[in-house]
Amino acid sequence: MTIKASSLLSIIAIWVAVITAVVMQHDAWWSLIFAFLATAAVGTGAFRRLGISRLIAITGIWVGTAIAIVETADATWVSIFAFLATGAVVHSFMRRDSYLGGLGIVVAWLVVGLAVSLADQDPPSWLCVFAFLTAGAVANSRGDRRGLAATIWWGAAGAIMLTTAGWYWLGVIAFVLTVSSLGFGGFRFPRALEWDLFDRDDGDRVKVVR
Repeated sequence: MTIKASSLLSIIAIWVAVITAVVMQHDAWWSLIFAFLATAAVGTGAFRRLGISRLIAITGIWVGTAIAIVETADATWVSIFAFLATGAVVHSFMRRDSYLGGLGIVVAWLVVGLAVSLADQDPPSWLCVFAFLTAGAVANSRGDRRGLAATIWWGAAGAIMLTTAGWYWLGVIAFVLTVSSLGFGGFRFPRALEWDLFDRDDGDRVKVVR
């Protein structure tokens, strides 16, 4: 058995983000504890291929967390929910080729990081709770519908938050709309295409030729 590249890269992404944040914000040193726990969560699946979608999601979770921590050490507790989100993604039903799912999780966590970083006062670190819930909902959906919804709704909410430096409650609305996937049907790439480079999960069915 060998350690899969996607697992190794996920671990590297976690530590690069956290170490960068701690170097720039020394009081956030205890975020290293949750980076270690997140590493353990990834490590439990290190011998199976996590896939590019989970790698994208985990990277986005910790980059968003690092952005928040760099701005203020008070946001260090965001790393707790980053660890929980990482565990939710690693041990989810997320397909290895669910790129929209990974993107939706990235958008949600980047909104958290940027909202905290650009807030005039009272950084909305609490948004990480809803980003965590979004990550769990998207990662455990069977299709790309919630990933698309998260990308659109969190992207729109984030644009308003960053423009107005307020209206952070829109993050709650974005989470609710993501879970309900309001306005979005299922989205899938054509099944007939052979995505052998990324090894699609749904192409593993064996066809019997008579």
